[in-house]
Amino acid sequence: MDSSQDLCCMHLLSSNEGRFIAFTDSSWTRYTEFASKWNVFPCKERDVAVEALDRLSLTMEGINTCPRPMPSAELMPGYHRQCYNRFCDIQKVRRQEKAASKKEASREENDMGDVNAHS
Repeated sequence: MDSSQDLCCMHLLSSNEGRFIAFTDSSWTRYTEFASKWNVFPCKERDVAVEALDRLSLTMEGINTCPRPMPSAELMPGYHRQCYNRFCDIQKVRRQEKAASKKEASREENDMGDVNAHS
């Protein structure tokens, strides 16, 4: 009897319905690419990735060089298709990048206003 627990490394949806899929080399590579992209933003996607990597005893800094994790007696790393599609959505990453750029531009504009006000 298999006692392993499924670990959806991209679990973003409250529902965990749907088939659980074990990582392949290509899906692991895509996951690590997107985990690195999400890592620069304070968002749910980043938190989910960091938590999953912690459970796999990996770090965000080293995942791009790590081989795909193999199932252990305790843990079966993988994903639900819906979670994978949402986590690996380049449009969501681009929207996050655009929002971060606007926020940074606004912060710089406010900083310039403060400097000019004190001159």
